[in-house]
Parts: sequence; C-alpha cells; structure tokens
Amino acid sequence: MAFHDDVALQDLGGGSFSTEIIDNYWIVAGPNGGYLGALLANAGDLHVAKTSHQLRSLTIHYLLPPKLGPVNINVETVRSGKSVDFLRLEMTQMNILVLVATGVWASSNGSIEAPQLPMLEVPPPESCPAGVRLTETPTRLHEQWEIRSVDRSHHLKNSSKDSDLGLNLTWWIRPATETPISSSLIVAIADALPPPIFVTSQKLRLVPTIDLTVHIRANLSSSTWGNRSWVLANFSTTHASEGFIEEDGLIWHQDGTLLAMSRQLALVR
Repeated sequence: MAFHDDVALQDLGGGSFSTEIIDNYWIVAGPNGGYLGALLANAGDLHVAKTSHQLRSLTIHYLLPPKLGPVNINVETVRSGKSVDFLRLEMTQMNILVLVATGVWASSNGSIEAPQLPMLEVPPPESCPAGVRLTETPTRLHEQWEIRSVDRSHHLKNSSKDSDLGLNLTWWIRPATETPISSSLIVAIADALPPPIFVTSQKLRLVPTIDLTVHIRANLSSSTWGNRSWVLANFSTTHASEGFIEEDGLIWHQDGTLLAMSRQLALVR
C-alpha cells in the first residue's frame, strides 16, 4: 500500500482514533519512530480539522516500542486560539502508554519571509546511487522508500566523518509508492534514514530515539509537490556523550523549499 494508506486511522469520535501497527516500517527492534510519529501527526490533523491550520511543531517521547497489532491514539486540545491550537497526543497499546507527544497546529500569516536557508548544492537524484548501504541487509522500513545517497556520489565540504562539524549524511528520498504530501509524510521522513553515527562503526545496530521534534517550515497546501517529487534530507550529529547523541535534520523539497527542521535525542547501543 501507499504511505498515506499505511498511516490511515479510524475515527472513533471524541478525539480517539485506532489503527494497527504493521511490519512494513519495522527496524531492528520495533517499528520506526518516524512512522509512529506520522500516525500521531495524522491524528492531530483529523482532530483539528481546519483547512487554515497545519502541523507546525510536534515533539514525541518514545516510552516503549509498540508491538504489531492494534493501538489507540487519544488527542486532547489543550488550548485553541484563532491562529494556534495546542494539542496533547497519546498512543496506547493494551492500555499501556507507549508514546506521548505535544503538537502545535497553526495558520500562516506571511509576516516574515527572511532569512531563508538555501538547499545544499548536490547532484540530482538520478546521478546518485540507490539504496541504503549502512546496514548488512535492507530493513522493511527502507523497502518503503526510494533512497539515493548523495555522499556516495559526491564529496560535500561538510559531509564526511572528518568534518569539523561532526558526522553528516545527505540523501534524496521519496516514498516507493506515489503518495500526496502531508504533515505525516514529513514527520516520517525526519526519522526514515540511518543516523550519521553509523558511519563511525560497523558494529552499531541500535540507536533508539528518546524524543523527536519536527518543525514544519512551509505551507504544505501550496507546495508544488508531485506524486513522484524528491526530498533532500541532511542529518548531522555534532556531539556524543554519556551514550546519547543528537541528530539535527534539514528537509527540502526538490524545488529548494525548506519543508522541515528536526532534532532528536537518541541512545546508542
């Protein structure tokens, strides 16, 4: 199925939704955090249900990895204003809380449009090799995406393990099956690729996300997204300590529009 079908929810009313965790987005020890975040983003979109508002900020805390099977998502409006709605979201499985999140859905006002962060200058997707080669075998997660590695085809100034800015990886990515643009899709992309820390060791296999924040920086309803559009995603890690790393992400539409910024804290095992 297409991505938007995979994150579809059943509306139970009163801010409650249900779905099933499927194995399409499975990684080493459980479902991918971006996929889980996408489910929450979709629940928030359905709950707010305002064409004038879209997801602007979502912070997710990953308490426990859910198992395959049914889950419930409950959404509560903490505050609703004319231009901004604040939500709290929870995912439960068998009455056990597995994810908790807060999010902001807001309208645009166009009051400031500078400065702008330009897209990295990289080779086009068709010039970059396909696939993810940082793991021995493909995961179910990466089978859901078409991925091209910029780093394997082009040496960026700050894109190697020797960079003064730390570890940095850049990819072209899009869903393997045609799907429309949505806040859920952007949240999923923010955690769909291997963390840059993987380039330091072939033995690293588990880097579970503790929390993930995604800021959507473009009006998605006015995007020039085509069903086969590419996204350029750049992720970097600059500091590791006490077994934890941060990962900062920048996500551009192929036309140069900055779609999102992300940051996550992860535990390295």
